[in-house]
This record gives sequence, C-alpha cells and structure tokens, in this order.
Amino acid sequence: MDGRFIRWAKRALVALLVGIPAGAAFTYLTFEVSSQPRFCGSCHIMTPYYESWRTSKHNQIACVECHIPPGITSELRKKYEALSMVARYFTGTYSTNPWTEVDDRSCLRTGCHVKRILLGREVYNGVLFDHQPHLTEMRRQKQLRCTSCHSQIVQGSHIAVTATTCFLCHFKDVPLNTGTARCTLCHTIPEKTITTAGLSFDHADVKRFGMDCMACHEGVVKGEGEVPRERCFTCHNDTARLQHYGETEFLHRMHVTEHKVECLNCHIEITHKIPSREAALSTECRSCHSSAAGHSAVRDLYRGLGAKGVEPQPAAMYLAGVRCEACHNRPEGEHQGASEVSCMVCHGPKYRTIYRSWQQGLQERMDGVRREVEATTARLAPPADGTSPLRLAQDNLTLLAQGHAIHNPPYALTILRRAHDDVVDALTAAGEPPPAGVPWTEAPYQIVCLKCHFGIEGLTATAFGKEFPHRPHVMQARLRCTVCHGDLTDHGTLKLQAADCGLCHQKTTGPMADVSAEQCLRCHTADIGQVSEKVNFPHEKHIAAGLDCGGCHAGVTDKPHQAFAHSPEALPKLSHELCGTCHGGDAPAADGTVPDDAKCETCHVSF
Repeated sequence: MDGRFIRWAKRALVALLVGIPAGAAFTYLTFEVSSQPRFCGSCHIMTPYYESWRTSKHNQIACVECHIPPGITSELRKKYEALSMVARYFTGTYSTNPWTEVDDRSCLRTGCHVKRILLGREVYNGVLFDHQPHLTEMRRQKQLRCTSCHSQIVQGSHIAVTATTCFLCHFKDVPLNTGTARCTLCHTIPEKTITTAGLSFDHADVKRFGMDCMACHEGVVKGEGEVPRERCFTCHNDTARLQHYGETEFLHRMHVTEHKVECLNCHIEITHKIPSREAALSTECRSCHSSAAGHSAVRDLYRGLGAKGVEPQPAAMYLAGVRCEACHNRPEGEHQGASEVSCMVCHGPKYRTIYRSWQQGLQERMDGVRREVEATTARLAPPADGTSPLRLAQDNLTLLAQGHAIHNPPYALTILRRAHDDVVDALTAAGEPPPAGVPWTEAPYQIVCLKCHFGIEGLTATAFGKEFPHRPHVMQARLRCTVCHGDLTDHGTLKLQAADCGLCHQKTTGPMADVSAEQCLRCHTADIGQVSEKVNFPHEKHIAAGLDCGGCHAGVTDKPHQAFAHSPEALPKLSHELCGTCHGGDAPAADGTVPDDAKCETCHVSF
C-alpha cells in the first residue's frame, strides 16, 4: 500500500510539474492571443468593426485597452472577458448583435486623452468645441460621456464624432439662435468676405450691424428629434419597462449616463446644414405665392426662369441659397414685407441708393416698354398666336408685373430688352416704322458700374449738403462714374471735394484755346466717340498724339462751357484743309497710293 501511494504521489507530482507550467503557458497564451485585435477580427460578425479600427487613428491601440477600463480589477475582468469570448467563439454561443461600452476612464487614462478636458476651446471642422463643460457639467440635465459624441454609428469610421448627437442636444425643442441653439456657441462670425455663386458678402457686417443669422440662414435645421414609442420595442419586450416611456430624466440617465445607447436608437434624426436652393424656397411663403397650377411668377423670376425667348438667369441671391424671409422681414399686416430697409439690414445704409436706383430704373423701363406694347397693339392687328413677337412681349411684361422685377434685376433688364426688340420685330414685319431708340433713359456709355447701378442716371442724390441730379451729369455732360467716384478698389467712394465741382460749373472768361487735354480729362473721357453721324472723329487718337482740346474747341464764350461744348457752334468748321494739316490731304504718294490715314473712309462714314 505504501508503495502504491508513493507511485501515485510521484505520478501526481510529475503531472503537477508538467501540467501547471503547461496550463499556465496555455492560459497566458490564450490571454495574449485573445487580447490581440486580429483575434477580434477573426469572428465574422466583428469584421466591419475590425476594419474600421484598422483604418482609424486608434489602429496602434489594442481593442481591450479601450473596451476594458484601467485598474487591477479591470485587468482581471479583461482576462475573464477574453476567455469568455474564446469559449463563446468555439461553442458558437456568441451573439450576432455585439454590444460593448467604453468607459470614460479608458479615454482619459495617462498617455491617451488625459489633457483633453484642460485644453479649452478648439476648432473642429470649422466648429468651436470645448470638452470641459461637456464632460464636467450637466448638459440639459444630462451627464454626458465621451462616447455620447464619439460613437461607432458613423459607417466606415471608428469612434468618430457623431454630429447628429450634437444636433439633438442643441436643437431639440429650442428656437433657432436662442439658448443651446445660439449660432455663436459653435460658429465664429467670419471676419472676411465670402463669395458664393458670384455674390459677395462681408460677414463682418453681421457684428457691425447686429444682424440676426436667421435673416439669411433660416431653414438650416430640419426635424424635431421626437421618440416614437414603437422604437422601444426594438430593445425591450418587458411591459414593466415600457411603462417608463415619457420619463425623460430617468430614461436619459439609464440610456446615456449609465449605459451607452446611441441617441438615434431612440430619436428621429435632426439635420443641420445649409439647404439646397430649391429647399430654401420651400417656405411658408408658398402657401400664398403659388397659383393653382403650382407655379409662382415670383419664384420663377427669382430662379431666372419663365421669360419667353430669354436664357435662364438665376438671381445671385438665389444661387447663394438666400431664402424669401431674408428680405421679407418687415411686418406689414398679415404678411412679411420687404423694403429698402431690408437691404440695409445686411448691406449697410449705402445700399439704399442701389435699391432706389433699381426700383426707379426698372419701373421706368417697364413703363416705357408697356407704352410701346400698347401703342403697337393699337396700330397692328391682334397677335395671330402665342409665338408672335408682340405676344411674347406681352407675356414677358406680365411675368415681370406678377413676379416683381426687383426679385431679379439683371434678368428683368434682359427681359425688358427682349420685349423692346420684339416690339421692333413686330413693327418691322408689318412694314411700320420702329421706335427710335429704347423707351427709357440709358447712359450714353458702357461702364462696369452700371451693371449694379443701373437707373442711377435718373436718380437725385445728395452731395456736399446739396441735391445732386445725376441726369444732366450722366446724360448731357457724359461724365462717367469714375469722374466723381473711386473705381472698384474704392467701390464708389466719393473722391471729389466740394471745390472740385467748380472745374465744370465755374464761368470762363475768354477762349479755351489754352485749355490742355489733361485738364479736360479730369471730367471727360477720351472715348467720347464721333462728332456726327457723318464724321468719325476718334478723340482718343488725337489726344494720344499730344493735341490739346483747345485746338478744335476754340471760341468758347464766357458761358459755362458744359452747356454747349458739344453744340455745332462750339466747333470750327472742320474743313478739308484743316484735317489735311495732319493727314496730308488726298495727295497720293509717288507710287500712286494714298496713306491709310488720308483715305476718305478714315474719317467719313458711309451713308
């Protein structure tokens, strides 16, 4: 018996000496293997999570380092969880819907994001964010976790910022630009000019004029973030638990603070983005400003559509996504009106002049074309069909009247020009004499300023405390905008002093033969054009040749010269001999040719 015991004891000792190290080695090997990310990815249900980790910024951190919090007890739990996963994997008892939580201690441990709370505000994708109040203070009576904002629901990303969570917290049940939905909580006011679709806007004016962001950015938030009761059934089938529906504080403490449940598992998504151009027009205004057929002249004009025979030309503000409410912000009875003040709210007080010139210029043009159409209609037979020029002109005028031309001034100008041309075509086809020129006041020259400041020709402004009528200066004296105002670099700044007006308005005392071209060009431009319909006289070439204006504009009396400088009596009789002084007359060269500048057609217009 003693012998058998000794043999058994020896065998047991050998087994222990071999088994314990082998078991320890196997256990250690199992711990190590199961702690590797590649082991996590070996299970097919974990493949998408493993791939998103492998391409993320955390791909040098093992999965267990984040999914198991630091500490001795957590380390033991880590090994237990690893062995449990191995067992579930080999026994096939694992869940096809993996669930895990990441403790804040894992994120804020030494060597990771321990300083994140102390860093203060930072800019992320153009948005200001401060971790400290979000992690250390109650946000809307809720204690947030790191994974409240950094989650796995962003497809293809691992622990990425989930913007929809931010939108739910900031916008649910809060009016825009108030409380947690204040724009400046996340966005800084751009200190620069931003150009979108050709429309430039200096956002520094927002601060200077105290503008409300919602004047232009209405409609940037969509959705209410409600929680349908039926969503509870996706996780719970316990009637007792469903009785807590509606207990907001309890539900958020259980789902957000104590456990990590994605917000969108319960809430319907809230979106926050600049709406598309068409979405920007989908406002309450449509309830009144749409016809039974679903069309609206206002919307069509704003979008640059609807005119017959005219290419589409969307308004710059439409291209920039500006909504109706941005301008229609003045209460007028039961609706929101728009006026020059609406423009000044965003563009400053100087924009009042542009608005008034638009209104006056468009109205003058519309009245002129309407008179043309009415007179032509009275002279000719009624249009045979809807494609006749006169009918097209009538339809385009109707579009402008119903859509209000001010909603798209450049497009309206093109339409009015086309309507005038259609009237000319209708009269010409009928053998009737067409009108001489356009039926509105138009500057006698082209300059880039008039692309925006059209209509200024007939507008009276104030300069140096006195009324300043543009009409005589633009139409009669042909003074260009840049004579009095700065160019585009100064954008219209008045560069003259009150005394400078005397250059034109003072009386002269004798002939102007000694007046140089440089003095005249302080107000006039060199491209004045031809002297008459029969003589082509290029002023710029003669001035460039060094000739003074007094050489031709002699004999000026003591009357203000601008009143008659372009009248026939202010000019000498331009005889053939006078021109021949420079051009050499018609004398042919020895070979019988005539110099180019001496040919008849150089100066004389064919007629």
